[in-house]
Amino acid sequence: MENKIVKDNEPAIKKIEEILQSGLNSNEKFNEVFDSELTIEINSLIAERESYKYTPSEVLFWVDRNAYYDELENYENGEAQEMHNETIEHLFSTDQDSVFEELKDVISRKRVAPFVGAGISKSFDFPLWDEALKSINDSLGKVEGVEELIAKYDYLAAAEILYLRNTTIFNNYIRRKFPIGQEKRSDLVKWGVPRLLPKMISGCVITTNYDKILEEIFEADGKPFQGFMRGVNQDKFVSKLIKNDRCILKLHGDYEYEDSYIFSQSQYTKAYCKDASDFLDFTKPLPKTLRQIYISHSLLFLGCSLEQDKTLDLFKSVKDQNQFDIPEHFAILENKMPGDPQWKIDTESRLLGLNIRPIWYPKGEHKMIEQMISLALDIIDKKVNFKRKRS
Repeated sequence: MENKIVKDNEPAIKKIEEILQSGLNSNEKFNEVFDSELTIEINSLIAERESYKYTPSEVLFWVDRNAYYDELENYENGEAQEMHNETIEHLFSTDQDSVFEELKDVISRKRVAPFVGAGISKSFDFPLWDEALKSINDSLGKVEGVEELIAKYDYLAAAEILYLRNTTIFNNYIRRKFPIGQEKRSDLVKWGVPRLLPKMISGCVITTNYDKILEEIFEADGKPFQGFMRGVNQDKFVSKLIKNDRCILKLHGDYEYEDSYIFSQSQYTKAYCKDASDFLDFTKPLPKTLRQIYISHSLLFLGCSLEQDKTLDLFKSVKDQNQFDIPEHFAILENKMPGDPQWKIDTESRLLGLNIRPIWYPKGEHKMIEQMISLALDIIDKKVNFKRKRS
């Protein structure tokens, strides 16, 4: 009777077997290691037929699938450990293991809010702020005083001069430079740091970037943003932030919406300050929202220089008011001046004063941003032991 049931359901069984076989084939590297060139032979009872030959991985998969997946998990954990050893050794050798542990704990509690800067989008050929300003300045024939302001990191003042000189050219540069081309859109799975963010958070992401890399990544991962704040323009953002739903705050706006741009000094003043003064107005949507995130989440700065930054000025204002308990924030930063230890001391002191704890990586080793986030996620998933690699 049982044989008849199998034969009667052969199409359905065949379909299931094809799905299972596809799963087995997807683990090609593990299968090769597990098999070690061994072959299992089973003799046939039919005299003229050769023996049946199978690999160990095939036999285990079809005979005891739970055991197969136990072996696969053990193998992948070993691979993950090997992959992370360099980053682990860097964190221990630079005495940054304890602050990294704290960052990992914050990520595991889903209370981290990534703050994504232009350095992340740079990987996809989008310009940094100084590069954008220099390019606009060149197209306007090198406006007097702009290069000096850029050299001093006074990007708002430089942008103001360029914006007033030719608003049309200024806005057109943003609209032309920041769309995502089809080539990048079709290759989202390889997008470094951004592809890890949906695994880290369930709530808020902040970015200074005009592009839509983050929206594309979260959409492709099946976790689209449910609330948006583009500059001062809100779309269900505050309600989603309060409920810890997925939402994105685009501080400088979105390239598709000219009325959302906040890049020049006058745009910043209108969005953040009282009247035409430089005093922050926390009744306005942007500073009020930033303050709420600063006091309720642990920010993780990624691809941000954190030099002279108006956002940091806002955080300092909140901290100096001494009205709130400020959580620990984190930043994965490049040690841009390894030959100048005082620069690092001064930078670290300034950030620690804002409850921002830096985790440093060597100059030029930008891949470590992705490696550190990946390491934290694998530790949380118990794929990696966070310990010093022994010689």
